[in-house]
Amino acid sequence: MKKIKIRYIILLVFLLILIFNEGNRTLVRRCFEINKLNRSIKYAQYQNELLKKRIYYLENEPSYLERMVRSELNVASPDEIEYRFSVND
Repeated sequence: MKKIKIRYIILLVFLLILIFNEGNRTLVRRCFEINKLNRSIKYAQYQNELLKKRIYYLENEPSYLERMVRSELNVASPDEIEYRFSVND
């Protein structure tokens, strides 16, 4: 019975030291910050890969280039007729 109480007291003291120790809290904060930065790096790498693919297609696929020009710049070819409709509220 006394051994169990001593073990619980030792465990409680150990946990209190871990919780209230400034160095431990700083370490935990840094771990969270590292995880956040790693996620940010992975997202930037993903975006970089998407942009590399887009550059490749823009340089090598004329149909992709034409589609991007049409969609982003609203350009029509000379033989096309453009229809515009007004929407009444």
